[in-house]
Amino acid sequence: MIFGVLSDIHDNLTNLDRALQLLKAKGAEALIFCGDFCAPFAAVKLAESGLPVHAVFGNNDGDRFAIRNLTSGFQNFTLYGEYIGDTPNPLELDSVKIGVTHYPFYAKPLIKTGWYDCVFFGHSHKAEKQKYGQNLLLNPGEIAGIFGQPSFAVLDTALRSSEIVYF
Repeated sequence: MIFGVLSDIHDNLTNLDRALQLLKAKGAEALIFCGDFCAPFAAVKLAESGLPVHAVFGNNDGDRFAIRNLTSGFQNFTLYGEYIGDTPNPLELDSVKIGVTHYPFYAKPLIKTGWYDCVFFGHSHKAEKQKYGQNLLLNPGEIAGIFGQPSFAVLDTALRSSEIVYF
């Protein structure tokens, strides 16, 4: 299975549209979002992708009520709140156990537990990936392009591979 990991849209719908086009061209079957839609319309745009979306809030998601309300009608969109990864039943995509949070200071302890195959986070706007044994800690960077080139990540569960895509 191929899925995309995105973070920090900060209302940049042009970059979000481009990222979604690129992800669909790569064969993405699902999306994970690590927070900071910012305005509700960015969350709706992500929900309108038609792909299954698993999302958490970030620190700049101001109107959480509106975000939750406007996306609740989309069957493909699941908004978890602050994090994804309740044990003993974390999110699993193609048998890969996944934890998601917006914040690096939560992500790093989560990956060290060994409960997850992958933990994804955002917040810093800097793409990075690091292995902890066989487990992957990954920040896909930012869709917004505020502090650098926009980016997202693509994971392939069959190949057990990941890449950061800059656009």
